[in-house]
Amino acid sequence: MGSALVVGDRGSGLTTFVGLLYAAQLRLGTEEGDEFRFSADRETIRQLEGIYGELVAGRFPEWDADWDTHPLSFVFGFRSGSLPRLRGAGIRRDGGFDSFRVQVGGISVESVAEIAEHDAILEDVTRRLFRSPVVLPLVDASRLLPTGETSDRRPLERYDRMLAATLDLLSRFLSTGRHRKLRTLYPMFVITKFDQCPPETLDRFHIPTGAPASWPAGMREAVGEEILNAYLPKTRGLVQTEKGRRGPKFASPQWFYSSLQVIPGPEGGRIVRRSRIPVGGWEPEYPFEEYRSLIHQLATLAHRLPSGDEGS
Repeated sequence: MGSALVVGDRGSGLTTFVGLLYAAQLRLGTEEGDEFRFSADRETIRQLEGIYGELVAGRFPEWDADWDTHPLSFVFGFRSGSLPRLRGAGIRRDGGFDSFRVQVGGISVESVAEIAEHDAILEDVTRRLFRSPVVLPLVDASRLLPTGETSDRRPLERYDRMLAATLDLLSRFLSTGRHRKLRTLYPMFVITKFDQCPPETLDRFHIPTGAPASWPAGMREAVGEEILNAYLPKTRGLVQTEKGRRGPKFASPQWFYSSLQVIPGPEGGRIVRRSRIPVGGWEPEYPFEEYRSLIHQLATLAHRLPSGDEGS
């Protein structure tokens, strides 16, 4: 069973990200219904439907989810031999489908940094999340302000420091767990609010127009490297360090870019919706292909991970 941990700063778009991930699986279930399955417990479905309902109504979700104590937990399933093939120990076959569980715990970098500093006694649910071999750091693109100016124009400096401490703590949890086969931590960066990235930053990084799915090969990785270099140098130094490093290594970062089309207006504007033809209903206007790629990448990682990676 695979597990993924989402970490982000306050206001980084965590709730919206989870809602769009749910929207993507709804569409996958329609377009690839013979190949893809999704299931979750009743409480998780209740939370996801509440968040998704706000997005479909054109509003940014306001949701007081206690994900530290009750992390979202759901199952993706892929028919054998179609989407990324998931064979190996720890993956249950059910009716021709290979399935795996993903746990997403919304833990702020402040919380993790405090735990690391004070050597806190952790509850079992938190220990399981901290032994996740996949981590999804959220980076708020609206805060990628032009660099080289005064310190108040570097709003990610504090986040960079805490994110690096968080990734280091996660790697140490993996290295001390009972499942010693876990020798790699897989960072999958999600750039949220990409539609709000300052124009000066887009120009500086020579980011092409159009959806990220249409960018030239290698462009998303190049943009991600630029973001690490300019805004997250401590995090870059950690994930790119090889020599002399003890414990699990870091895989090459994966990069995904999330956005929403918004009609400007009072109270932050209104989210654009699109019809879910042919099944009916509506969904927010968002980069579905980014989320499809993210889900497929989780499937690929689940195939590689050894049995028992949740570290319970």
